[in-house]
Amino acid sequence: MAQRGPHPTLLLVLLAACLALARGETRYDKFLRQHVDYPKTAAPDTRTYCNQMMQRRGMTSPVCKFTNTFIHDSAASITTICGSGGTPAGGNLRDSKASFALTTCRLQGGSQRPPCNYNGGTSTQRIRIACDGGLPVHYDRAI
Repeated sequence: MAQRGPHPTLLLVLLAACLALARGETRYDKFLRQHVDYPKTAAPDTRTYCNQMMQRRGMTSPVCKFTNTFIHDSAASITTICGSGGTPAGGNLRDSKASFALTTCRLQGGSQRPPCNYNGGTSTQRIRIACDGGLPVHYDRAI
């Protein structure tokens, strides 16, 4: 019987966590880097926007992140969800009371290997985030 090693996805998650720690990046800093773009960066279309932003924000190396949502509002406004601007959604999750302008980028094709090619969609929706110590640390989903 052949021995199985660790799952490749687990190794990628651990690598990403190590890189974040090596950078000295807090969970809040990582949330800001991956999810906050305010004011929204100008681009001719959502495809170009997503391809540029995913690369600039470090989500295309060593592998392409499948999906990512950018919130087009200030960090201060988003942080209110962790307090009076949000309602509990179980555990450390909070649902926003207000709607936010969003751009969601999705990887096209079946491979997570660069070069990465994204398509994007825009919407205005309420969001669910995780908070720690009164700060947003994880984007869960639009609601």
